[in-house]
Amino acid sequence: MFIYKQKLITLMLIATLLLNLAPALVYAQEASTSSNEELEKDLDLYEKYQKYEKYKKYKDYKDYKEAKEKYAFKSSTDRIAAKEAYRLYKETKNQKYYEDYNKYKKYKNKYKPLKKYAKYGKYSKYNKSENKRYGSVEYKDGYNRYKNYLASTNTVSGNLGEANLGGGPLGPEITVGLWNYTRDNLKDSPFKLQANRAYTIKNGDGTIVGQVAATSVTRVTYESDGNLKIYDSLTGNTIAISAREVFFEDTAGDNSAIVFDIYRPDSDFDQYRGKVKLRYNSSSKLTWVINTLPLEHYVWGMGEITGTGDTDYNRVMTTSFRTYGYWKLKFSTKYAADGFKVNATPGNQLYYGYDWETGHTRILDAAVDTQGKIVMYKGQIAITPYSSWTDGRTRSFEERWGSADYPWCQSVGDPYGKHATKSTATLEAEGNHMVGLSAHGALTLADVHSWDWDRIIKYYYTGIDIKKVY
Repeated sequence: MFIYKQKLITLMLIATLLLNLAPALVYAQEASTSSNEELEKDLDLYEKYQKYEKYKKYKDYKDYKEAKEKYAFKSSTDRIAAKEAYRLYKETKNQKYYEDYNKYKKYKNKYKPLKKYAKYGKYSKYNKSENKRYGSVEYKDGYNRYKNYLASTNTVSGNLGEANLGGGPLGPEITVGLWNYTRDNLKDSPFKLQANRAYTIKNGDGTIVGQVAATSVTRVTYESDGNLKIYDSLTGNTIAISAREVFFEDTAGDNSAIVFDIYRPDSDFDQYRGKVKLRYNSSSKLTWVINTLPLEHYVWGMGEITGTGDTDYNRVMTTSFRTYGYWKLKFSTKYAADGFKVNATPGNQLYYGYDWETGHTRILDAAVDTQGKIVMYKGQIAITPYSSWTDGRTRSFEERWGSADYPWCQSVGDPYGKHATKSTATLEAEGNHMVGLSAHGALTLADVHSWDWDRIIKYYYTGIDIKKVY
């Protein structure tokens, strides 16, 4: 949940309350709809066809390189002279100009049209046989279906106000601070990881220092003076000493497919999709473990609900989670020195990564249903505070915290989320600020009253729009 002025309830309390509701509010897990399954398959085909397109671009680059070697002039002086000979031969047919005429003709027809591909050298990592296979009709059709889906579901408009971060179908990347180590902690219990795919290790300046097989375990410990030592767990051999940062990424460049297993004995959650990095903060003397991944994948791992509630309730919560993540990505500077945008703890909002994603698949279904959609108010990204219960009405932001800067947070009647026995004072003491959405109210409206998710959001937040921003 979202924290305002130290008064908001922690998200852990909400998760605990929802997990311990009376039996009447425990919901059987529903099967995923076939449409969601088809959409997920099309998203996979869409992303792989994009790799094929990049593979083709690198092929164009190789054609450019070959033509340059054969037909380009060694200097502009040679090219200008040959161009003049080309002109004279066309006018006079004098054979003394023919050799240079022919050279310039090949330059003009076989090399010059390919010069536009010179910038495609950056796609070299896509020059793989599997990417070539992604050009088949199956992948192309899936790509087109997913493009049509993006165009038909609340198409992203050009008037998105603050929500201008772009991104592909999975949204812009967000950096998530998972946990941190003191220098002594990192020396006593080094950071340790492996992955389901081959991964590349980069040091603080981005230089590749190792390419590691999926099953290989790498460790990182604090060395001295802000330096981190990277070493092979099996042999104990040092791979590199890196200044402040260490990066772990998928060797093939498919960071949506790689899952890092980060050993954390005191936690049930130690698998994370996407890129991982360590960053040492010389001011706080802490080293943070940071997960970098597209915003949609971040939503898939949201730990604020279990996903066992009504489908529309899950959609409400994934949209709220996404909205807050987008706002943090756009505006937050609190953790800039630590190298990330949002904290994975109740200090921001709970994120448990791949373990939660695979164990609570109905959250993923709800995220796919609402993909790319956030709450906005007249061009502003409308942060959506919520608490577990109310006493029968919500509070406006101004009433609770004295600011008129959040006009979408107005007081509304909430018989749906009113606690049956607890007084206002007790609810407030337990952390229920009662601003914005009532979690139990949303649950009741979705399940008992069959309200759609967007109607629920628009009931609790005044004058808002729900916009698809990627």
